[in-house]
Parts: sequence; C-alpha cells; structure tokens
Amino acid sequence: MHLIIDGNNIAWAGYYALERAMKPADELRRRRVALLGVAGGVLGAIARGGVPPGAARPSTELTRVTVAFDDGRPLRRRQIYPPYQTGRERDPKFIANEPIVLGAIATFIDVAAHSLPIDIVRSTNVEADDLIAGTVARRDGTPVRIVSTDRDFLQLVGPDVDIYSPVKRIIVDEANFDEQALPRTSSGAIARFPRERFLQYRTLLGDPSDDLPGVPGIGPLTAAALVARADARAFVGDPAAVREAIGRKSLAVERAFADGTANAVIERNETLMDLRRPSPVWDLLDVARTRGPWDAATFSAWLDELRPAGIDRAALLRELGHLAAARV
Repeated sequence: MHLIIDGNNIAWAGYYALERAMKPADELRRRRVALLGVAGGVLGAIARGGVPPGAARPSTELTRVTVAFDDGRPLRRRQIYPPYQTGRERDPKFIANEPIVLGAIATFIDVAAHSLPIDIVRSTNVEADDLIAGTVARRDGTPVRIVSTDRDFLQLVGPDVDIYSPVKRIIVDEANFDEQALPRTSSGAIARFPRERFLQYRTLLGDPSDDLPGVPGIGPLTAAALVARADARAFVGDPAAVREAIGRKSLAVERAFADGTANAVIERNETLMDLRRPSPVWDLLDVARTRGPWDAATFSAWLDELRPAGIDRAALLRELGHLAAARV
C-alpha cells in the first residue's frame, strides 16, 4: 500500500491537539509541541501501517510513503478567487502559530531528507492537495491510502483509494462512504445521493475553512436533496425544479438558480475544488519530490532526543526497514 500523508494538515491538527493537552508556557516549548505534532502524526501513521490506533494491522505492508507539504501561499487558486484562504491570515492565533508550525515542518523535512526512506513532495506556492491528487492520479496500481482530515479528498475514494481521518480515527472507503461522508436528517437517516456527485455537493456548500462561499441558502440537506435528484446544473434557470427537489419553498435558493448566482458559484467552486482536474504541478511532481535514505542510527538518535509519545518504536523501525527494502 502507498500511504500518502497530508503533511500540513497533520502538523496543524497535531499542534493544536498537543497545545491543548500540554499547555506550553513559552516559545521553546511551543516549538517542541509543534515538532511532536508533525512527527507524531506522520511517524505514528507509518508505525501502525496506515490504520487507526487499536485497529487490526493491514494484511498488506506499506511499500511507499509520501508526505506532501504546502509551501507558501495558494497562488493558483487565488488567481481564480482572491479571497481564497485569506481569513486565516488575519487570525491573530494563526499569525502567532504559523512560524512555529512551519519551523517544525522544516525540521521534520530535514530529518526525512537525511535519514528516512520516505518521499517528501513540496513545491513553492502550491497546496499539498494538488500534489497529493497528482500522486494519486499517477499511481502505478498499488492501493493508496490518504491520511488527512480534509474532506475534499473524499472525492477521490474509489476501488483502490481510501481516506484515513486521524481525528475521527476512521477509514472511509467505498463500502462505508455513504455512512461516513453524507449528511443525515434530524432522524439520523442518511441523505443519500450518487457518490459521483459528491464534488457537486461540496461545490454547492462551499468550504468556510478556505473562505469559499457556497450557493446562498444552501445547507447540507438541501445540497444533498438537489444532487440526489439530478446534476446540479440541471436546476439552473429552473426554480420550480429546485422547489420540487427540496420539497419546500426556499426563495433564496430558487433566486440563486434563477438569476445565475448558483451557476457562477458552481463553476468557480468546481474549478477550485476538483482534485481530479489536472494541475500544472502534476507535470513537476518528479522535480518536487525528494527521497531520503534509510539511516537507522541517525534516525534512532533523533527519536531518542524527541521522545514522541504513543508510537510503537519497534513497529516504526520495522515499517521503515520494509520501506527501505521495497525501494531497492
């Protein structure tokens, strides 16, 4: 199995989780917390063979690990929609923590480059999403597991691609996709729609975490009702069909589909969110990728110094040895 890890996603999630638990009092301790966050998240996933804590180990070994990192700002998407991901840059907490987390990422990348048999993929002013999507698109037939809390990757789930969410500690695949990825009604029933329309469902909603608005008036259940009935573009210019699909009157939603607002949002969001759409960086993946050697002594010494908790060290070293052998 090829394990692909969303590095920045894991680093930030790890930092905030440990910050709440450890309450670092000064910058030196915050830097240690950030390094523990990124290293613990990445190395823990490798040690467990790409499965959640407590789950049975997979029958297939890891044959490759890729960790993708953002670098700089998402310029390609900001050329399309300038406010994209700008909200966090005005957040005082993000401003204070960003150099801490980025410093930890730089340290981990340096360790990987000198002692770990894994791939690091990174390109200036490119999001890890595009690097991961390109790596998945150009896979060699080996099953892929993406480690991330980012729901955008759910659109890539298929026969040989699944998603491990380390916060929820679940793996989402074709078998449990509806249960894990689709919204539920107030009664707990799954609001089902064809899985191939999941991206459209997401474009209707937008993504507040990326400062990307959706169609006015649309929430998860309304979006699900629309794409359960038809392709979202089928409702453009037809407010009566919108009302019939959602089973109620909604002037805001009907107006958006009548006056062209919905169509503009769908087109923009699909351009920004579609991870199957080739990105220019896909042609640069070989240049963006670095592969470290396996230096067990150097890595073990660094691990002794860091002392990350909750990692089965013997399992980690065993998996790293297998990865090194698989690349010979």
